Amino acid sequence: MKNFKILREQCIHEVTHLGIKLGTISSWSINTRAKTRWGLCKLNHDGTYSIEIASRLLADDRISEQACKETIIHELLHTCKGCMRHTGKWKYYAEVVNHVYGYNIKRVTQGQEKGVENYEGSEMSIKYVFTCGNCGATIYRKRDSKFTRNYRYYGCARCGAVAWSKKTVS
Repeated sequence: MKNFKILREQCIHEVTHLGIKLGTISSWSINTRAKTRWGLCKLNHDGTYSIEIASRLLADDRISEQACKETIIHELLHTCKGCMRHTGKWKYYAEVVNHVYGYNIKRVTQGQEKGVENYEGSEMSIKYVFTCGNCGATIYRKRDSKFTRNYRYYGCARCGAVAWSKKTVS
């Protein structure tokens, strides 16, 4: 198992060394139940943040320390003012960190990108398939969400069109 405390401190140092101001983090935890995500940053009622990292990320020897640090930094960047979404300042900060340190921090990372072909979360069957009627982009979802219920109101990330068709897979 990788040393989470050391990785966390290295990540905080790397981000703050670039002059990026982090929010107040009130707690860090290792989530042993996470199946479909690598990390999570939650804004608490008191304005502080709680960060969770999936235990599989730290325990799986196939996943490099760099891949772990990318996830930790991804979550750290969410604590910056105006960075809870993956747009604007968050995206800019991720690009800066990627450029300086050679990371690949982005909105979503698949198991294959972490060096794990069969991440447990990928075993969950696909329930919904959405296709953009304009450019043909395809989105797969494993469970019900705000997007799956309100897809008609979302624009395509590739072309910007609001023209989704939905197929439910059994």
